[in-house]
Amino acid sequence: MKLLGLVALFYYVTPSSCWPEIKDQVSLQWSICDANPYTVLTKLGVAARDPDKLDPITYYDTSPPLYTPQGLMFRTKFRGGQEISIVKVQLATPGSHMRHHANVCRWDRYGNKTTFICKRQNSLKGTNLWSAKQRQLAEEFQSDITWEKLVGYGPYLNSKWKALRLAGYGAVLDDVAAQSLHLMELEVKVHRAEKNRVYQAITEHLYGRGVEICARQESKTMRLFRAMGYFATQNESQDVYTHDL
Repeated sequence: MKLLGLVALFYYVTPSSCWPEIKDQVSLQWSICDANPYTVLTKLGVAARDPDKLDPITYYDTSPPLYTPQGLMFRTKFRGGQEISIVKVQLATPGSHMRHHANVCRWDRYGNKTTFICKRQNSLKGTNLWSAKQRQLAEEFQSDITWEKLVGYGPYLNSKWKALRLAGYGAVLDDVAAQSLHLMELEVKVHRAEKNRVYQAITEHLYGRGVEICARQESKTMRLFRAMGYFATQNESQDVYTHDL
């Protein structure tokens, strides 16, 4: 009986010890609908300067997109000169068993909605975009993925301005330039216990500066697909999309 007990303990404890650590912080994000990032910098009182990072990014989904609206996201980008692929899933709870396939897990907040995101990245060395472990993560989230039907949207230039200050907090301005459309976000990372207070303070700061906060707060990928004409219905409120693709 003691041996069986040890085996059971090993079964339940060992896998969880290999799961990615969850940092006790949340990534607060604001979707911005100004014309371009230099307009945003000017409104924030920041002198115009070149971005700290400028790399291409490509999003993947079917045509029309099926997986992104369900919380399953695919992309490739460059990091430190190395091309990587990333699979992200939006999980219902932090305790999901799917976490053990991921590298990193964190909380994201857009508007009043906070979600738990896990992702796995892989350095691209051959012709396969997605590693076996990335496929495992995706297929545990959704079993009927048609990998051969994933198509690339992009590449688009992804610019980042770092070391900004918003109401006393460090921030990053992120811009994906999809032709004439600028998909911009401001991001601030804080401890989860502070998320409501900081979100309200920075939102008021942005309004006070005249920054155009989008009516719909959601990921850049969803905004891109909406701007392309996907998912739109007559009953949906209009976002500030005045720049044609």
